[in-house]
Amino acid sequence: MDINFFVKNFLISNKYLEEYNLLNSSSVREEYFGILIYLCFAIFLALIIVILSYFLVTQSPETEKLSTYECGFEAYGDTRSQFNVRFYIIAILFILFDIEIIFLAPWCLSISQLNLLGFWSMVEFLVELGIGFIYAWCVGAIEWS
Repeated sequence: MDINFFVKNFLISNKYLEEYNLLNSSSVREEYFGILIYLCFAIFLALIIVILSYFLVTQSPETEKLSTYECGFEAYGDTRSQFNVRFYIIAILFILFDIEIIFLAPWCLSISQLNLLGFWSMVEFLVELGIGFIYAWCVGAIEWS
């Protein structure tokens, strides 16, 4: 590789940038320069806060601070015990029906302005959720024994 190759390529790229006026005026620079300054300031401030909080705090770990805390009592039993699967099933069903309410409330408010597609798509959604709820009930996933 010879130095003339690099100089020649640099001059070609420089001519390209000057031709399209990308060196002097850039819309990206004008629009996003403020955001870049803001991000740099935020990162700088976050680093200063983390570094100062690490060096200015008195670190005195005691046995009481390092012990496991569970509702004010000493931990009894294994803290890594597994939960019953029913907790997870109830949580998933709660989230599912919570999402149903999120979709159902705006639908009820705007039902007079919907066309037939909007009406029947929500009816289909409610039927599918009803079938899922009946299935979970029949399987016994909701009953706590």
